[in-house]
Amino acid sequence: MPPADGDYISLQGKEIHYIEQAGSGRAVVLIHGLPGTHKDFEPVLPLLQGRRVVAIDRPGFGWSKGGPLPYQQQIDMVHELVAKLSLGPAILVGHSYGGTLALGVARRYPQDVAKLVLVAPGAGGTRSKPFDLFDARYAQFSGLPVLRPVLDVTVNQVLKRVAATAGAANAFAPDKIDPTYQRRLLSVTMTTGNLAAFASEQLEFDDTSRWVDENVPQIRVPSTVIGASGDQLISIDHVQRLADTLPGAELITVDGSHMITYSHPDVVAVQVNDAAGG
Repeated sequence: MPPADGDYISLQGKEIHYIEQAGSGRAVVLIHGLPGTHKDFEPVLPLLQGRRVVAIDRPGFGWSKGGPLPYQQQIDMVHELVAKLSLGPAILVGHSYGGTLALGVARRYPQDVAKLVLVAPGAGGTRSKPFDLFDARYAQFSGLPVLRPVLDVTVNQVLKRVAATAGAANAFAPDKIDPTYQRRLLSVTMTTGNLAAFASEQLEFDDTSRWVDENVPQIRVPSTVIGASGDQLISIDHVQRLADTLPGAELITVDGSHMITYSHPDVVAVQVNDAAGG
């Protein structure tokens, strides 16, 4: 696994890895999806020059230490992050599951949120597919201490490469896979700790999604929802449904894949910069 490139902060009993960019105006918090790392926002970050930006590795993912946290505790974790780094009220930018988490923060801690920018968010009736649950069960199974040494030198390495390729293909379809993303998927996301976090969140995702859908109508912060017409993970229908139930939300539709941060970083950055001011 490559070395960490940021700092650590203790939140909810976990050592959370983050990077910070100095700047003015409202602070921006970037929250990646499931799975993922802070580097999923690399194409967006150069377009936010001059802004104060914090991008985190969620618990169990990327370079964060201490394993995963349940969704409800992650809401409290973001609140604690905002308080400890004096970020609030901040612009929360959440991609995929990161959008699911940002919605939870806005519901419980609206004082922390100046605006939501939700990029292909996992809400609006999104539920796990059977193969998602199979992937999660396999990740959970292969991480058992008694099996890991055997699997690591036999089928596991082959399967990880296959899974990394398939995962990148699904995320980027119908667009071409970004090669840097694919390499990171294998070297970071497919490590044992990251897989454990993936399994934990995927297996509880349907309960998480139901809670979010029930609470979305009570959210009262400015919001923009960005969806992609070709997204094969979070359909545009789910994005539309979220925008319809999130009070006052603006919907922006782009072409291409789930990885809007790669295909349309400019669209994401415009929403952030307009809200950040300064």
